[in-house]
Amino acid sequence: MDHGGERRAALAAVAATAGAGYASGRELVLFFAQLGAMSWLGIVFAAVCYGLLASALCRCAMRTGGRTPGAFLRRLLGRGTGAAASALHGVLMSLTAAVMLVSAGETGALTLPVQHGGAWGMALGLAAALGLCLAYPEAMPALGLVTAVVGVGLYAGLALDPRPVRVYTRAETELALENSAGAAVLLAAMYAALNASVGGDCLLRFSGSRVDPARVGLWGGGLMALLLACANGAILRGGRQLLGQALPAVILASRWGIAGFWLCALFSFLCAVGTLAATLGALLRKLEAGGPERAAGVMLLALAAALALTRGMDGAMERAYPAVGWLTALGVAAVAARLERQ
Repeated sequence: MDHGGERRAALAAVAATAGAGYASGRELVLFFAQLGAMSWLGIVFAAVCYGLLASALCRCAMRTGGRTPGAFLRRLLGRGTGAAASALHGVLMSLTAAVMLVSAGETGALTLPVQHGGAWGMALGLAAALGLCLAYPEAMPALGLVTAVVGVGLYAGLALDPRPVRVYTRAETELALENSAGAAVLLAAMYAALNASVGGDCLLRFSGSRVDPARVGLWGGGLMALLLACANGAILRGGRQLLGQALPAVILASRWGIAGFWLCALFSFLCAVGTLAATLGALLRKLEAGGPERAAGVMLLALAAALALTRGMDGAMERAYPAVGWLTALGVAAVAARLERQ
């Protein structure tokens, strides 16, 4: 068995999912921190579910010989159903790439001393160039290792900082789901499925015949649990007022002064580039496949570029992205359930 390959698969998936799962802290509020003490139950359940999904995807790739989502979905579900599922996953990759490009542009607009929209375009262009350079299997595990180390260090430091968190607003978020075990399990399962959807292509790249799927799941679930535990501990320190903020991590890091702001900005950009590299890699592999897959890859790359350059076409991306994400996550869960029955 290639135990190094198992670690590489899990680390590549960390890079692939960081932009959608850890970057600003807002995602963690939605899925975990708003639950209060039950957020810890959610973290454990999410890590277990993600580990099982990662293991199932790798086992499926080994069984079917498919090393791309499109290939293994067609072999598992049949040509027609598999093609439809592959198309849905491709749309998710395209929308995710656009979201990451816009996120990188907004990070640049907040940090770079360039006026008249120049900072937004510069950061977007830099992210696109880095994403294309890193959109290959050799680069993703190293990028995932850097992301994991920086993320754990950032959030652990914020959690352990004993100084009070100052939130300059009197509004408090209504926590309708606080201490709900049912909500914790449901949100955790959806978080795991969403991450498996976005990181699935990276997992499939490394699922060779010498890789143990169970160990891939253990590494993947363990890394998720570590990152989520550090981030959740940091966010819960901010109290109810922090949960309603757009950038919880930035507010927490304000205790570190300008250095905290720049550290959060760099981490956010790093996360966006990692997820962008993974999504671009998945779309570029469609081009290599030839035939209908190539045509679909060209259209999806063009869609990602158009949405990013128009900043989501006046909100269309914001409405479509969650819907496609949830559908794809449900599809991943259904595929995993079918695998377990076989």
